[in-house]
This record gives sequence, structure tokens and C-alpha cells, in this order.
Amino acid sequence: MNAGAYGGEIKDIISYCDVIDENDEIKRLTPKELCLSYRHSSIMGTEKIIVGAAFSLKKGDKSEIKAAMDDFMNRRKTKQPLEYGSAGSTFKRPEGSYASLLIDECGLKGYSVGGAQVSEKHAGFVINKGNATFSDVMSVIEDVKRIVKEKTGYILECEPVIISDKI
Repeated sequence: MNAGAYGGEIKDIISYCDVIDENDEIKRLTPKELCLSYRHSSIMGTEKIIVGAAFSLKKGDKSEIKAAMDDFMNRRKTKQPLEYGSAGSTFKRPEGSYASLLIDECGLKGYSVGGAQVSEKHAGFVINKGNATFSDVMSVIEDVKRIVKEKTGYILECEPVIISDKI
């Protein structure tokens, strides 16, 4: 997918991506062929496997780059539940709102099933408070999606790609 944060996205810096295709051949895809957009690429939903990529980076002042990296890390530490295991941001941003805002407005911060919980620090994260199972995490996700849709009309989509439906 096209990862991004703090005003930057992979699509802004990728030069190419090497994949193994359905015929076990290595192909080089250009940024145009990748069709990168918000949390999407042309690779998603295919059998292709990414085996490499190249990025066009810009030279900059070392101290300015370090300061920007420190700023980004501090923002993450203060706003995201990095002290717990998670798959990162759990829900995509729905058009017209923010997943964390909708989840919070529905009173779901802290909602839990087994060891899985909607983070009290940032409602857009489902965290492992201790010994969460796949089933626990998926139950929290499905409950949040259902309740947010019932109360707000918004449909939340998972940001991580779930590759197994076995609970």
C-alpha cells in the first residue's frame, strides 16, 4: 500500500518497485504502474510479491534531518500507543472524518475483548493489552465497525490487510 504520515507518502519518493509476478518472473514497476493513492497500490489484491524497491531521496542538512526525525518520533510517542503491541493504525481515514474521532465519539476508547483493546491514548489503534488472540483483535475490530456504522453512518475499513479469516 502507499504508506504515509506527516505530509509525506511513499508515492512521493519511490523510483521503482521490483515484484515477482504470478508467473514467477521478476518485473520492475514504475511509479505510474504502481497507481499509488491513499493506502492503495496496484499490487494489492494480486499475487505479486514485492522483492525490492528504490527511492529518490534528497540531500539535506544532517542536523535539520535529525531534528525532523526527532519531531516525528516525539509526535508518535505522545499521540500513539507505542508502549503496546499493535498492527499500527487499525482503520483507514473515512472520507469526511477521522476514524479515531468517530470511535471516540461512539464511546469506544478502552473497549476490549479478551486481551485486545481500543487504545485509550488513540482510538484509531487496537492494541494488545496482554495475550490477545487473533479472535480477540478481530472481535474488537468488527464490534467497532458495527457500532460506528450504527451510530454515525460511517463505514470503517481496516488499514492492515487481513490475510486470514480463520478465527
